[in-house]
Amino acid sequence: MEIRKFAMNYGTVLGLILALIASVFWMIGIEERESIIPSLTNNLLIIGFLFYSITNYRDSIGNGFIAYSSSLKLGTSIAFFSSVIMAFYTFMYITYLNPEMLANISDMTEQTILQTNPEVSEEELEMALEISSQLMQPHFLMIMGVLGGTFMGFLFSAVISFFVKKTDINNLP
Repeated sequence: MEIRKFAMNYGTVLGLILALIASVFWMIGIEERESIIPSLTNNLLIIGFLFYSITNYRDSIGNGFIAYSSSLKLGTSIAFFSSVIMAFYTFMYITYLNPEMLANISDMTEQTILQTNPEVSEEELEMALEISSQLMQPHFLMIMGVLGGTFMGFLFSAVISFFVKKTDINNLP
């Protein structure tokens, strides 16, 4: 099995698990803006899943060996594919499950601006809110979700790869 297909399969599983967990948190009323629990749960799950996936690839397909670069590539690819799944979940969440979320974020942004700078003019406030609303469109959030998830996966994989790499000394040049 090539590394891309392995990464697609494991990335899809990770993305679906993360979407399921996000749905459970939404159903029980835990919001990421109000609690650290969702972020902590997601990051620990991603780290654990990447570690499991890379060691599974190393032990089952790599005959017990994996180079640092291959491990980093695999982990980043898994994170990319899971981020794509989560981006679609985010789009569905914002569009259908919780459409008032963007309005709530806009209101919170306005309150934050007014609290941090009470002397702001009406024109500056409107301009800041207009820029903020453009950045809060579902398609932009999807792109940023994929980029952010892939980058975090890269960082996690860089550390994980340091610990799981095993070089076959018989194949050294």
